[in-house]
Amino acid sequence: MKGEPVNCFLIQTMTSYAPTTNHYRCEDGRHLLVTAHDRDGMVSTPLGRLPVSRSHLPTTVDVFLADADGVVLDADGDPANGMTPIARLTDVDSHEAALTALGYALPLDP
Repeated sequence: MKGEPVNCFLIQTMTSYAPTTNHYRCEDGRHLLVTAHDRDGMVSTPLGRLPVSRSHLPTTVDVFLADADGVVLDADGDPANGMTPIARLTDVDSHEAALTALGYALPLDP
């Protein structure tokens, strides 16, 4: 039986990481970066929200470890093979759904 979900709190939207990456602080001590495409076909960029063709959007939601400042950390510690997420989910399409799939929750009131 699964335990209660661990709460995560949105720290910021990381406009430097497309398509839309949110930085969360979780009550288990982890910081996570969750990268998901927006259902409306928009991406968050340093210039604001911009439209993008669906064919250019990723088909997965990736979850990376991060430090408290939102700097992405490589899950396998081997930078030679690129940044490795702790999870690459194909059956979810939002930040919240990705967190839920990993046993986290976004509380209504932080």
